[in-house]
Amino acid sequence: MKQMTWVFLALLVSSVAYSQDTSMCEMTVRDSITGQRILIGKVARRDFSDSSWYKGNYSLYNPTDSLISEINSLFDGDSVVIYFGSWCSDSQMWVPMFLHIVDKTALKNHVSFVALPRSKGWRRQLTDGLEIEKVPTFVFYRGGKEIGRIEEEPKGDLGSNIAEILKSGQQMNLK
Repeated sequence: MKQMTWVFLALLVSSVAYSQDTSMCEMTVRDSITGQRILIGKVARRDFSDSSWYKGNYSLYNPTDSLISEINSLFDGDSVVIYFGSWCSDSQMWVPMFLHIVDKTALKNHVSFVALPRSKGWRRQLTDGLEIEKVPTFVFYRGGKEIGRIEEEPKGDLGSNIAEILKSGQQMNLK
């Protein structure tokens, strides 16, 4: 009987481990306004890349080859943290377009995501005192120090905004 209990527990543990979602998402809730799923906390791209808003907006912006070359030449171990709301129309538009650009550059594997709720009180707890008031906010880092942001929407061309921030990071001489 004791051996049977251990076999049962081993099977139970292995089935639970096998069924674990590979998602990084810390929490999801239902939006009280739309009824849609809202992501909250640190998330992986796979947590939202199957969303209709992501697929529909990913290819809306096509950066030129010269812009991609410029971004790659300015890249210096930089990273980006994207604070966004999966419920927010600006995030739904700009995050996929930003990633479409980044996917063609050296920044591709240096992007992380924090999904924020509608409630600004909860947002403050997830943003480590960075004063993130608008979503999406793209925070660029070089050498662990912030070198620039794009808040809510770019001023002018999105790709040019990225290049300008990376260029300003070089001028800051952070290393």
